[in-house]
Amino acid sequence: MNTISPLNLLNRTDADKRASERGSTLLLAMFLMLILTMLGMGLLSRTLVVSKIASAERWSTKAFYAADSGLHTALQRARINEEEAFTFFVQDLRGAGGTRSHQEISVDVDRLSQVMDPQPAKGSQISGGQGGSGTNLVVYFYKGRSTSTLSLSRSRRTVSNMFSIGPMPLKMTNIDL
Repeated sequence: MNTISPLNLLNRTDADKRASERGSTLLLAMFLMLILTMLGMGLLSRTLVVSKIASAERWSTKAFYAADSGLHTALQRARINEEEAFTFFVQDLRGAGGTRSHQEISVDVDRLSQVMDPQPAKGSQISGGQGGSGTNLVVYFYKGRSTSTLSLSRSRRTVSNMFSIGPMPLKMTNIDL
């Protein structure tokens, strides 16, 4: 006999619930897969962007150090009274991933300009390891600027600095004090 009792309604409702929930596990699994896929793609995208930034920073750093070496070279040239502008090239022998790259770094160094007149050496600078008692020594003050350019990556850096040279014996200079 098929009578409807409250117990049969309860049992039928549980059976109906189970029948209607059969696809929900699949939907839940697909939703989780979608979330994990989106998360993975986001992490991959972020990794690619960070890699590009690191590559650009690498070229910028190489350009900076090349420009800095131009100023150091100008400083050494100024010690022998060569203050004129000059250009030199540096070979980049190590490319991305350790491969050999033959990219050339051009370094242009402007003419050094004296910031002030040479000053007589004072105090502990007097002997300076280059003279001795009675030798007149002077200190020069220069301002320099160096620009490096990497043609392939179009990275360009300019470095400027003020520096002093000396004490130098007076006989090495063209100045009478």
